Formats: sequence, C-alpha cells, structure tokens
Amino acid sequence: MRFVFRTDASTNIGSGHVMRCLTLAEELKKNGSDITFISRAHEGNLNGLISDKGMKVAELSAPDSRFVQVGNGCSNDYAEWLGVTQEQDARESINALGKTIPDWLIVDHYGLDEAWETVLRTHVKNIMVIDDLANRIHDCNLLLDQNWFENKDSRYNGLVPVGCTQLLGPEYALLRPEFSEARKKNKPRNDDVKRIFIFFGGSDPHDLTGMTLRALSDPELALMEVDAVIGENNPHRTELKKLVTQRPLTNLHIQVKNIATIIAKADLAIASGGGNIWERMSLSIPSMIISFAKNQVIILQDLVKHGLVEHLGDISEINQDIIKQKIIDNINEPSLLSNQINKIENLINGKGSQIVAQWLLGDLSNKTWEVKCATIDNIELYWVWVNDEQVRKNSINNKSIPFKIHEKWFKNKLDDNNCSLYMICVDKHPVGQVRFEAERNFACIDYSIAKQFRGRKLGKRLLGLAITEFQKHSNQRLLGEVLSGNIVSGKTFESLGFNLEIKDGNKIYTTQPRDLEKINA
Repeated sequence: MRFVFRTDASTNIGSGHVMRCLTLAEELKKNGSDITFISRAHEGNLNGLISDKGMKVAELSAPDSRFVQVGNGCSNDYAEWLGVTQEQDARESINALGKTIPDWLIVDHYGLDEAWETVLRTHVKNIMVIDDLANRIHDCNLLLDQNWFENKDSRYNGLVPVGCTQLLGPEYALLRPEFSEARKKNKPRNDDVKRIFIFFGGSDPHDLTGMTLRALSDPELALMEVDAVIGENNPHRTELKKLVTQRPLTNLHIQVKNIATIIAKADLAIASGGGNIWERMSLSIPSMIISFAKNQVIILQDLVKHGLVEHLGDISEINQDIIKQKIIDNINEPSLLSNQINKIENLINGKGSQIVAQWLLGDLSNKTWEVKCATIDNIELYWVWVNDEQVRKNSINNKSIPFKIHEKWFKNKLDDNNCSLYMICVDKHPVGQVRFEAERNFACIDYSIAKQFRGRKLGKRLLGLAITEFQKHSNQRLLGEVLSGNIVSGKTFESLGFNLEIKDGNKIYTTQPRDLEKINA
C-alpha cells in the first residue's frame, strides 16, 4: 500500500506534527508500505530528519512572505501556519503526488481543512486527518484525535462526513514502540522527586527550557538530577549548553532516539501541553505543564479539570520564580503527585501507533466484531454507502439514489418482516452492511463494505457473521447475484461455499440451509 503524509514543522509550528506522523509512518513501513512525506520548506523544518529516517520527501516551496496579509482561506486561527493559500498548497501537493494514486493521504496540519481536502479527494483513494482542535470541517474517511476529552464522542459531530471512522482518545496516541517496551520495565511510581524531565517541544520558541533550568539552578533545587530534551532546530541551543555546564547533575539531549528511556528515569516532568503528554502518561510520569499555544490550552482543559496534569499557566503568566515555587510545593506536598500518578497509570498503554496502523491496513481480526440490526438512526450512513461510486458500479441499478427515495425505501425495509438489515461493526465502528430479503423460496443477499475498509479481505468475515445471525430465525435458501465484472464479491461467495450458476450473464451464488455449516466452520 502507498501512504502519503502532508504535514509541516517549523520554528512556529514546532516538531510535534511531523514526529507523530513519522511514528505512524515507521509502523506502516514495517508492513511493507511505501511512504512519502509532502512538507513545506519552512524555517526550522524537519525535512532532513524525515529523509534520515529513510522516508521519501517531496519538499514544497518556501512560504510566501505576502501570505500573512492575505491568509489562506482556512476557517481557523492557524491559517498562517501553512505559509501559502490552501489553493496554492493543493496545487503543489497534487504535483508532488505524481501520477500514482496513493491508498491513503494522511493530513496533519492545523492550516488545512475541507477546502483543501476536497480538491485532493479525486487524486487519492482515502483521506485520513489527524486533528486535536475540532474547530473546522474535514472531508475525510478516517479521523484520529488522540486526546482525552469528556465529550470526545461528540466533538466532531457535523465536522466530518457521515460514515467517517473516528478513532478518538489516548488508546490511539501515536507513540513509538519504545514506549510500550519501556512501560513493561516501568518502575513503581511514588511521590519522591529526585529527577526531573524537561521538554517543551523540538523548537521551544519561547525558551521555556532555559527558564526552567534557571529555576532549577536555585540553591534549594540544585541537587535535583535533570534531563532536558530539545530538537535539532531549537534556536537556543548555544545558551542552553552554557546553562547545562553551569548546573551540576544536568544533561542536555538533542534530537534523541531514546526519549522513552530518558522519561522513564524521571519522577516529575515540566513540559509543554502538546502530544508529548501521552508519552509521559504511558510511563506514569506526573506533569507540570506550561502552555504556549491555543491548541495546547484546548488539549489541557479536561485533563486539568480531572487532575490528570497540573497546569502552571500560559507563557504570558509564567516566570522562573513561579516554576521554582511550584516544584517546591509538589515536593513538600507529596499527595499532589501521588494523586496524579494514580489517575494516569492505566490511561494509556503506549500501543496506539500499532492500533492505528491496523485500522489502516490490517485485517482487523484481533478486534471485536458484532452484527447489529439497523435502526432509523443509520439512515444517512446507509445512504452514503449506497451512493458510493464503487457500490453503484457493482449494482444492477447503477444510478445514484436521491435521499428522499432512499428515505422512503429505508423506512419501508425497517418495517418489512421479509427484510433483515444488518450493520457490521468492528470495535463499535461501522464497516459495512448486509441485507437479506425474502423472495419466494429464497433470501436474496446484498452487502457492501465502507470505502476505507475495502481491499483488505474483510468480505468473508463480514458476510459470514451476518449469515450466522440471519440463520438464527430463518432456514431459507440464500442467493447472491453478482455482476460478471465484480470479481471480489464473486470470490467472497465462493470462499463461503456458495454454488455458482450463470443467469443472463450475471453470476448467481446459492446455498441451501444445510450448507450453512460450511460457512460457520
């Protein structure tokens, strides 16, 4: 499979978007996938690092200096992060794609929304969006938001298409495998603070690393061991190196490959409020957070409310004296840390990147499958599925279905005792539908799989589970009619033991009730 990532890093944007995309890309690459990054040549970009990781990089032109005045048409406050208009970025991205249509385009950029995604739609098979903000509309098949919110299941209502698979919550956090490995060796946590971990993102534009090191240089805290991590594009490297040489028991780590090992040694973290929160939580490290961007405040709001992190404040309200006093407060009041540790230790297991990769290319065999009876709440989802281009192409009637006609048909089928509408879900996410409709002495089968799950050999299990459910209340002969060009559906029926007949050029697959044992075997 071919995956293309559209993401950027810069002094302003930081490194987090690129780093989490790299984590997912490396997981996909393990499974033989072809990976390409499309990334703009911002100041402080990580395009060289992406190449060093063995990934192909299509570098877009440097930002337009006039862009700050004109904006990019994105419906949020992060428009200028793109550096050009969405229209220009879309044209350049299409050129970077070339002639090959990727299986997935993965977009992780606050400066892009539905306007950009819709233009790219015809040049890719599927679109995945990684987001944290829930502040703009997306045109995507799958959306990932790895953050913890009280209302996570409803945050994207009206912002993504009907039928979009939503992977929501820290169980999907894109962490490198080293975190799940380090978690296995994790030492029991207590409230004794002897070692502190500092991390404010790769670029740390406000030099919060320096401010924290100065706070820790106070005589009251000078005997604390400290590990500070920065990225290779950090503009304050020279000054930070001087600070480290002046403070005993202090280590400065630049663009490290073993950050999980470094974090695991700590008793307390002083850090930013981005995606790196989940790295620390996976290792049960309590955090004191300083925010310096709106997206961090959004991510923090419910975490702070439920005592999962401590928010020291925004960059505008913080100084080294405040940092120093907060550290002393936590040392003198151990319950502040022990309460946080108890709440976070089982929140995340560190296997999110593997789980997301499975959703993108795996067979989903290790997940929970279930068959549900369709309800009136599923009417829009069925309408989207029935009007999918490939579904219409493989149907006897290949014309698109207006919603009013579909609405009447769907309600009639729900009330029809001769019809059974089943929706097949994996871990509660809808992946397809199967309909059984009684006609004289047989039940005619219609089934389809959602676009984002096709080509992964799910048909046999999907149809087999539905047949098993149907046979609980019917012993009718089963029949499936397949157009001659629909090879995939034909193979699915054959794999389930159906018998083939040819009628009017189409393939007719049938099985008797007694043959259902073959299906369930």
